[in-house]
Amino acid sequence: MAKDIKAIQCPHCGSIYKTETKPDFYRCQNCGTEYFLDSDDVHIYHHQQYVPPLQSSAPPGNTKLPVYILIGAVLFIVGIYFVAMHFQPKKTNYFNTTSTYKIPRMNYGSVVYTNTATGDPVYLRIGAEQIDKGNNKTEQEMHTQFNNAATGKLIADRVMDDEYRAPLQCGLKFKTFQPDISYAIGCDATLFQLDTKNDRLVDITKSIFKDFPQLSSGVARLEFDYYKPMINVMDNEGNSYHYFPTIRQLVKSDEQADNLWKKQFDRHYFEFGYLGDYFDDNKVNQLIANRYSKQTGKLLQRDLTPGRKYFDPKILYQDEQNLLLSVNTTAAANPPISVQSIDVQTGKTKWALPPDRYYLSSVTKWKNGFAIEYRKDEEADYVHGVLVVSDAGKLVYNYQLSRTE
Repeated sequence: MAKDIKAIQCPHCGSIYKTETKPDFYRCQNCGTEYFLDSDDVHIYHHQQYVPPLQSSAPPGNTKLPVYILIGAVLFIVGIYFVAMHFQPKKTNYFNTTSTYKIPRMNYGSVVYTNTATGDPVYLRIGAEQIDKGNNKTEQEMHTQFNNAATGKLIADRVMDDEYRAPLQCGLKFKTFQPDISYAIGCDATLFQLDTKNDRLVDITKSIFKDFPQLSSGVARLEFDYYKPMINVMDNEGNSYHYFPTIRQLVKSDEQADNLWKKQFDRHYFEFGYLGDYFDDNKVNQLIANRYSKQTGKLLQRDLTPGRKYFDPKILYQDEQNLLLSVNTTAAANPPISVQSIDVQTGKTKWALPPDRYYLSSVTKWKNGFAIEYRKDEEADYVHGVLVVSDAGKLVYNYQLSRTE
């Protein structure tokens, strides 16, 4: 029988590219299949053994294509990175001076007083800021900030010299002896004058005692006397003295201080006490009006509000014509507090602010009423500020600040 001439194809992949291993036996160059022809060319048998191809049977391509693909992949990744950085929310760096975030000032004390030139209430706050000096170094900067409490307007924010840093950090204790004589003690040894006309805080420890040779060794300790309008002073040699700022007199003994107080000062003041017998079973809080005359040496006392019951009363402010109290509204624990103005002649309540829960501290009488410094607890997120009230008891302005201010 005549044989037809046919192209021998791989029975597995159909490729005609092959290698003859021996007569009628072939190996496909494309897929590695081994196959052979029978004697009459009727059947084709194959045996497939997977051998990873050493090279593709496809026609040779562009040899630079993989390089282009690699470069394209790198450019694509870089592009994705910059796009992601552009739309990523900016993180706050608390120690980077270029950041918009500013670490809040650390508070070291505050007081409200009246400017003697304008009659306006002023809120003084003392605080420290951490200043970035570079190379991971910071320096503490002390500030005294003065704001008009009736408007909130900034009057001055002064950076204090380095020598002020330590005494200001102790938390100042303030006392006003008369409107233009207001002092503060820092670290029990530094005396500041609160310049109520120019809104400044000035260290006067050395200058105020320079005319007293008894204190030539220097001041070791200072404290405001609780009962008398004087400052108790101890020098560096351990000697104790008493200084009366309003009359600029320094005395040595307690007896000299008592005599000077009785002979030089008339007194009209209010306090909570009890005029009955100390051993009475039903002692109650009485609002007592005291009047002392230096000419007669006599002290007259009377119950200003007879029959009235008080819960944890405190005197916030007093002078010859004005008396401001804070009282708990009930006998319960932590009740709202009522701020009340009392007529110093009749004892009647002139006005009362709406009860609230807060802590009250310094108070001043300004030209149109009172300014009361307050602070609230965690329920109000520690807000603080000054309540500015008219003489009639109307809230003129609530200068309120957040806990970080």
